Amino acid sequence: MNIEKYFDMVDVEEIYKTILDLEGPKFPLDNFDKLDKAASYIIEKLESYNIKTEVQEFYLEGFEKPFKNVLGYIGDQSKPAVLLGSHYDTVRFSPGANDNLSAVAVSLEMARILSKIDNPPTVIVAVFTLEEGHPTKNKRVKEVLQKDGWLDQKGRFTSSKIYHFNKLLNKMLMKKWKEEKLRAFESLEIVLKENENIFDDVEKSYIETLIPVFKGFKKLSVTDKLSSSLVGSSLYVEKVLKEKIDIKYIINYDCLGWINNNEGTQKLLPISEEMRPFLQLHKTTLESTVGNYIGIMGERNSKNILDTFMNHCSMPEIDIPHLGLYLPIDFKTIHESIGDVLRSDHAPFWEAGIKGLFISDTANFRSPHYHTGGDTYDRIDYNMLAKITTASLRTIIDLDL
Repeated sequence: MNIEKYFDMVDVEEIYKTILDLEGPKFPLDNFDKLDKAASYIIEKLESYNIKTEVQEFYLEGFEKPFKNVLGYIGDQSKPAVLLGSHYDTVRFSPGANDNLSAVAVSLEMARILSKIDNPPTVIVAVFTLEEGHPTKNKRVKEVLQKDGWLDQKGRFTSSKIYHFNKLLNKMLMKKWKEEKLRAFESLEIVLKENENIFDDVEKSYIETLIPVFKGFKKLSVTDKLSSSLVGSSLYVEKVLKEKIDIKYIINYDCLGWINNNEGTQKLLPISEEMRPFLQLHKTTLESTVGNYIGIMGERNSKNILDTFMNHCSMPEIDIPHLGLYLPIDFKTIHESIGDVLRSDHAPFWEAGIKGLFISDTANFRSPHYHTGGDTYDRIDYNMLAKITTASLRTIIDLDL
């Protein structure tokens, strides 16, 4: 069988159309119907390729209808599988073209091509929901802040002062999480105590409103995983472990298309001196401020697939500038030392001992449009998405499963 012909079938127009069709906010508190319609679209696409499709439904407090992970099965599922991960939900107000429809489009294009191969490799296409956050938690916070007058009925802050203070507070909480891995209510209590002579009465009152809300979340989490995000993928990993689904590798994609050849379009990545010996670079440097590369990260048991993927990215006919990072450390150390690497749906898989890759354009280190209304289709490099699709297909074909 001539496999090479299938690599030439990658169609940038298919990738482009998927993103256009699905673009738009899909935040469950505001856009539940659109989130649900996106799931239906993905199901229909997979079924149109004659791919067996399954929907993992689950319910969360405060919502009458189920949330849906969409799964497509390709090849002989009695054999170990490669799982292609992405998520289709968005943060509030964001069209989500890059975060994360770029990844959904790549996954669906791979599914389309793999469905045409005789005796294809064993693949599970997993398109997750609720990567961006736990909607029950978001709903409770919104309701409390509305009740106490901090938000209006549209969910907007009722004063410029609190709008700006909330942004500052989120930065302070993120800093606490990165440095000390504290729960939200613990960080709030410490930030309040450390700044009691700096914050005014209004700012203190705002934090005091939030503390009991976040304390109440201790027993709410659907899993005991890393945070209140990654809900869909965490529940799927529970299914994998319970049903003993044989996944040999995961390749998780999150934000793939922000590519820019100009200086000043890439922030420096927080990679420690200890990790630098484990970097492999192609047509970029760690000090580069040109955002024209992708990041490829593999955990400690994934050297084989990491090298395979990077080799294909380096092929002259593909030629993707990339920063590869091998992480020869355990999950707990990754979590404690470089938590940014775990901010997507591969994290619960890695935690469960399922090896694989995380592929990203580096998201907030790359673009000011991350998690904003500016995440639109016209800011994406579709030729890069086609190249990533080709490199991924070649990698899956080459793997010894």
